[in-house]
Amino acid sequence: MRSLVPAPFLLCSLTSSALAVPSRDYAALIETAPHRIGTAADVVLRDPKRGAELHVRVNWPVSDGPFPVVIFSHGAWGSKDGYLALTERWARHGYVTLQPDHRDARTRGVTVGDRSVFGHWQERPADVSFLIDALADLEQKLPALKGKIDRGRVGVAGHSYGANTAQLVAGARARLRTGEKSFADPRVQAAVLLSGQGPGEMLTERSWETVRIPMLVMTGSRDGPTRTGQPAEWRRKPYELSPPGGKYLVWVDGMDHGFGGLAGLPDGLFRFRKDPDHVRITQIATLAFWDAHLKGDPDAVAYLRSDRLRRIGGASARVEWK
Repeated sequence: MRSLVPAPFLLCSLTSSALAVPSRDYAALIETAPHRIGTAADVVLRDPKRGAELHVRVNWPVSDGPFPVVIFSHGAWGSKDGYLALTERWARHGYVTLQPDHRDARTRGVTVGDRSVFGHWQERPADVSFLIDALADLEQKLPALKGKIDRGRVGVAGHSYGANTAQLVAGARARLRTGEKSFADPRVQAAVLLSGQGPGEMLTERSWETVRIPMLVMTGSRDGPTRTGQPAEWRRKPYELSPPGGKYLVWVDGMDHGFGGLAGLPDGLFRFRKDPDHVRITQIATLAFWDAHLKGDPDAVAYLRSDRLRRIGGASARVEWK
């Protein structure tokens, strides 16, 4: 096996499962569509505890279930109507995907560039936990979902501001003036961070010590400087500072904060480079991760730990795991 990780890490990482040769090529698999999908573009759920409504986009496989659930948290000034290149692709491969509109969604009238949205970061993990609470209500509102949702297999993902939401729900502890606070939801079994955040603001060097579930961290060499001035390497920190156990880092050479145009929405304040290879490698890596850790597929684990992600089309990546 050709390892893409540093030698010291290699010494403690080469297990029999790490050496397994994957039988499936996710670069080919991602181009298939095993399931037709159904979509409800705007389902409204009411949270009585907060006295608020949450608008949600739902995709599901039109096949016999049940299927794992993935909740996707959009970036700042994004919306539930973006990132379909990911969520629809996941649904076609056997996942129910839920995309809530957070308070900072552009569909809620928030002006792109309004920095006040970053003051509402605690509401976002509450949206995710409420959605898990509301899965039965969602089935009532959408009869087509009956028998489709596996409540015992739930993942959370997000991009940028949404990646911060995902890592908080996954167990990263936040630092408040009153002390540390956890937003962890024990019902979540795996997390994907696309352009996540390292220490600073509400996070410390020790925030990720309590992330015990599998987690994929994905970023690129042009994913910086950040809005607060850190270099791209800062976005590796959630991986580097979390404990071993199903943790992966995918670092894509030349990829910027837009992940090749993944959001599928106007960029707003920033112009990011369109690159279909960067979109595709993100689709491939995330699907393999969900299959590995929500479907328990050892072949998907072998794929993530092989050198198959090293080059996807014109995209070149380095992969680490622990």
